[in-house]
Amino acid sequence: MPGVARVAPGVAVSVRDLWFSYRDAAPILRGVTFDARAGEMTVILGESGGGKTTLLRILKGLVMPLRGEIEILSSPLKRGLMGRLDPRVAYIPQQLGLIRSQSVVTNVLTGALARTGTLRSLLGLMPVEHTEEAEAILHMLGIGEKAALPVQTLSGGERQRVAIARSLMQHPTVILADEFVSQLDIVTSREIMSLARDVADRGVALVMTTHELDLAREFADRVIVLRDGAVALDSPAREVDEAALVKAIRG
Repeated sequence: MPGVARVAPGVAVSVRDLWFSYRDAAPILRGVTFDARAGEMTVILGESGGGKTTLLRILKGLVMPLRGEIEILSSPLKRGLMGRLDPRVAYIPQQLGLIRSQSVVTNVLTGALARTGTLRSLLGLMPVEHTEEAEAILHMLGIGEKAALPVQTLSGGERQRVAIARSLMQHPTVILADEFVSQLDIVTSREIMSLARDVADRGVALVMTTHELDLAREFADRVIVLRDGAVALDSPAREVDEAALVKAIRG
């Protein structure tokens, strides 16, 4: 699969005793500990305000925790120093972060900026091989014919595919996706989850948040429930039913 880094099986993301709060407020995350493995989809569930988005932002290095340890492939996570975030970790925010007025392929190429260099990217001097790779990824995701169109002309599901393509251009070992299918209809949600499942199966550690319990149980390898900022459940998806998930979420 174009854009998918070759990752050895095993733990790709290790989180130990992670705490976070804003200033003097009560902790949003309290002692969060879990592992996410390469080649697996780990889905994080929980009520709104329970710390899911904050956790993903910390894993990307956008926010500093109060304490705790995070390792990516057994080495400490690189945090935002002079704007340099860990290129091994791709992040898809809930609103996708696409430039709506720019073309699909231009958006996808932003995923390669760490390899291109700031000056070349500002001048629009993207290597031909990067453009070819971006187009190959778009074809793989079923929207190759949309490459030249502005993102604002696409449907919600097509925009999700652009976000996936952009993340794959990073050659990531980890993809973080926040509320990935929250604004899509059920048919499109299943299509996007199937694409995400395929990406994980090729070796990427995919960590995503969602409120869709049925989709989590169907597509995930592992489900984690955050309640009041702490891990209330951490289980293989096949070993937990919906009633157990609801109980863990609501307490």
